[in-house]
Amino acid sequence: MTLVAPNGSSTDQKQPLERRRRKFRIRFAFAAATAATALVVLAAASSLIGSLTRSEQTNAVFSEAASLPPDLIGSVVWAPDPGDLPRQMEPLTREAVASSWLRAWEQLRIVAETGDTSGVEVYFSDPARSSILEASDWHGRSLRQLGHDLALTFYSDDGQVIGLSSTATRLLRTERNGDERWQQESTEQYEVVMVLEDGNWRIHHLVRRSVDASPWVLAKE
Repeated sequence: MTLVAPNGSSTDQKQPLERRRRKFRIRFAFAAATAATALVVLAAASSLIGSLTRSEQTNAVFSEAASLPPDLIGSVVWAPDPGDLPRQMEPLTREAVASSWLRAWEQLRIVAETGDTSGVEVYFSDPARSSILEASDWHGRSLRQLGHDLALTFYSDDGQVIGLSSTATRLLRTERNGDERWQQESTEQYEVVMVLEDGNWRIHHLVRRSVDASPWVLAKE
């Protein structure tokens, strides 16, 4: 005997309908999960592609400053560290700081010779970065580093902040006057604060304390 539901439909008729509804809900849930997974993958891929693009652009813009001339690699001389520092500097950190210091000066050379300031933020942080960007008399000059004598004055407990004294930064400036090229050598002293940002040591403060400059001389072509 067949039982009849109050609405006139039989239980035999309702069972296939319920099965279809369950299958539909399962397929819908699976489709939603698949779509959500696809969105996550798409977002991750987009982020990866964006980071790769930014990396390629960064490498293209800053490769010149990052490729130090061979004669500069050994041009940093360190004075003995003070014995009362909050933290002793690790050898690898010292190498990274010296490398960033040299690359920062190479970036200044690029700015001085070309007027292009697009790489300044890689090696300089506020307020040093702001001072460089606000300067208006860079283009057309050359500023080449010859060597640096550095002394560590501070190294924070967390390894994020460094204080330096450049007791002797030797520079060669070049300017053109018509068809003539004039040069001047100088020995300058700086007080420096460097901070570790995004894995890179950047110059945060750069204050010149003194300059001993020779007279301008006509450069030999």
